[in-house]
Amino acid sequence: MSNIEQRIDWAVEWLHRSQASVRHGGAGWGWLSDVLPNPQNTAEVVVALTAAGRRIPRLAEVRTLVRRDVVDTDSGEWVFRSPIDLSWRLRALGCLGVPPTDPAVEQCLRELYAARDTGTRGWRLSETVGPISLTATTAALHALAGLADADETAAEALLQGTSLVVSMMLDDDPRAQPVYACAHVARLLARPEIAAVGGKRVEKVRELTVRRMLYALRDGTAGAEEESFREGLMASTWRHLGLHLAVGAVVAADERAVFDPGVRRGLVELLELQETQERSAVCGGFRTSTGGFITSFATVQGLEAMLAVRRVVDERVNPAVIFDLICREQGAHPRDAQQVVGHRHRTVLMNSYAGGLTLAAAAPAGLTIALLAVFFAPDLGVVASRALVVWGTFFIALGTYTGIATRLPSVPKGRTAAAVFAAYTAVILPVVTFLLS
Repeated sequence: MSNIEQRIDWAVEWLHRSQASVRHGGAGWGWLSDVLPNPQNTAEVVVALTAAGRRIPRLAEVRTLVRRDVVDTDSGEWVFRSPIDLSWRLRALGCLGVPPTDPAVEQCLRELYAARDTGTRGWRLSETVGPISLTATTAALHALAGLADADETAAEALLQGTSLVVSMMLDDDPRAQPVYACAHVARLLARPEIAAVGGKRVEKVRELTVRRMLYALRDGTAGAEEESFREGLMASTWRHLGLHLAVGAVVAADERAVFDPGVRRGLVELLELQETQERSAVCGGFRTSTGGFITSFATVQGLEAMLAVRRVVDERVNPAVIFDLICREQGAHPRDAQQVVGHRHRTVLMNSYAGGLTLAAAAPAGLTIALLAVFFAPDLGVVASRALVVWGTFFIALGTYTGIATRLPSVPKGRTAAAVFAAYTAVILPVVTFLLS
């Protein structure tokens, strides 16, 4: 597996290669490399390249496209005036060196304030229809955070919006349940501007989002998710890449999470979505999922995740040691804590040492119970003796399961449990029953 720095270079090179021109001047990126560039995807790439400290090719043309809110296509005009479009445009203009006094920035701010819901002080994915969206709200707050120091109105909107986000998380709002929502919130609360003024509520929400993302990464359930919204009379869907978002967000929100086996597993899964064949025309791009398309937004989110991991590796620990931990072939190691039993986020964790000790204690105990039941069967009676045999073999089966499950972490736990259950029901119990008959 190539190192993180090399993969970052590949992702940046893919973004550079996939840049394209648009009509009437301008250049940028579209959803796919062969799709017409648009202001929003272009803004996302600009922010990611700036965070990576890399150059933005054809800078003047990119700035021209980002300023636009309408793009001409063969099928007509393509309008980009939703709150999330405005938010990304504001962030990109800041990255491109456009001052806050620029008419384009001032116009974006006016439209963003106008699109804010008067009751909740949050934003929707569409301009006026539908529920408040954590995706749109956190995007707007990211944009305002960069202007809050010099703009009192932006600072007030940032405070009100952050309060809404925190309340939605603490109230267990259904819109705050998906992995992508937790990732967006965690990224927002990790910003220095917000973390510096956050209180106990903000810290509690940050811990909550980290915990939920770790559950999803450990269980392998951080995948693609959809968020429905309306554009006028048309129903639309926003597709979120839960894995890409969660890996970067959980590390940004809590640097210690890089040591968690779930994060290592998630990072390995994420890196497997990157095209690494150097002779391939799409080398460096990230897929939306296994077998999915290589897209600009998947590559941007993959790049941001790698940047977050690299920052933690560079600042906190010896890179050689942590990278070995992060990028194990299977994303797990027997000495890592493994989830052996879990139900509704209530889990039992063991590593191979604990699993071995459990087997060493359970096997003799179970065998003793079963043998005593066989030897004293005439005194105990048929029902009691067989019940004790089943109870004893349950101990042995439980110890066997924990021993195998923790020693072979890459094997799905359900498969291990099924194999142990099948072995004991097909072999052990019939033999013991025969001895008692």
